[in-house]
Amino acid sequence: EQPKEEPNFEASGLLAVEDNAKNGIPLKFTVPAEARRPATKWRLYVFAKKSEEPKIMHIYKNVGYLFGKDRRVVDVPTDHPTCSKQHAVLHYRQAASGEVRPYIMDLESTNGTFLNGERLEAARYFQLKEKDVLKFGMSSREFVLLHGGSANHIAIDDKALRSPSSE
Repeated sequence: EQPKEEPNFEASGLLAVEDNAKNGIPLKFTVPAEARRPATKWRLYVFAKKSEEPKIMHIYKNVGYLFGKDRRVVDVPTDHPTCSKQHAVLHYRQAASGEVRPYIMDLESTNGTFLNGERLEAARYFQLKEKDVLKFGMSSREFVLLHGGSANHIAIDDKALRSPSSE
């Protein structure tokens, strides 16, 4: 005969759900306990069809960023009919090594979140790396993850830096 299970008075998270809203709208995620602000100055370069120049978004000031089309709650608007209101969330999480790394989670969106062309399994975190490309739903908009030190390894040719008028 199995021993009777002792009562568990640990936090169930149910009360947190009531507090987990923005502008009165319940959020589809909770901030993980290991969420931290990153020391790395991460950026999203947003490439859209209509413009050659990417829009640069600095995404290191908060522990998380919500992607979707409900502008009342999202941090990064995706503005596409195939995107969900709360489509995906990026959180910076502290690894066992102490390093704070970016992770993306699809919030059970209808049309999916894509990392480097692969559709992500919903409701679980995937670690992001420098130069990763995110796409949401059927939107052609691409979100490229880079950081302040991304170009540090590129050798710079002094001759190429001279302006053409100085020759």
